[in-house]
Amino acid sequence: MKLIKNNANFYIDKINKGEHFSLTRWGDGEWLCASGYNGMNCDKHQYFPELREGLNKALSEDKNYYKAIWDVNHGQIKSVLNIILPHLEKINPNIEWVDAIIWENLAIDNNLNELIEALENKTFIMVSNSNNRNVPIKYTDYIETPSVNCFLNKDIIKSKMIDAVEKYGDVVFGLSASMATNVIVDELYDIIGDKASMIDFGSIWDPFSGRITRSYHREYKTHKL
Repeated sequence: MKLIKNNANFYIDKINKGEHFSLTRWGDGEWLCASGYNGMNCDKHQYFPELREGLNKALSEDKNYYKAIWDVNHGQIKSVLNIILPHLEKINPNIEWVDAIIWENLAIDNNLNELIEALENKTFIMVSNSNNRNVPIKYTDYIETPSVNCFLNKDIIKSKMIDAVEKYGDVVFGLSASMATNVIVDELYDIIGDKASMIDFGSIWDPFSGRITRSYHREYKTHKL
């Protein structure tokens, strides 16, 4: 499994230049759901059959956006590598993966300033649950998702994102909508991918709204922006 190690500045430069791109991140929850496991991820988002179908459709089609994964020795991937490899071999072994750890590394090292500045200089719209409204970033608009099982609101979220592009024009979406993010971006890419950027930021903002939801959040040098 090839991993292209673009650094964070590669994407920050694209934001600054107004070059549209989309990026989704594939962690253990996405892989367990896609490969047919029952249950839920660590945030209690359920592995719905329709979610599984959407994730596998996203994996099987080589659209022109970035799919990101962690290094095979990272906990997100190491624990499910024996699931990932045969699943990819069956569905699409030719994906050119990029490095998923870039955003959390910026947050851990207290180096988010350039990313935040780039986002604040654009029409930045957060797509996340109500908790992240308190993150001290200047966003243009906010599309709120349910805190749990936001996949069930997938079509509503997509509709609001399309409406936002029609309203504002050139938009940068920052998505923190669990596994639904991967399906939303894939399904919207052919519709708004040339008009907007859709970036999966995962859980990096949680500590800045007072929530420690991942072990790596304890490694942040500061929980203030």
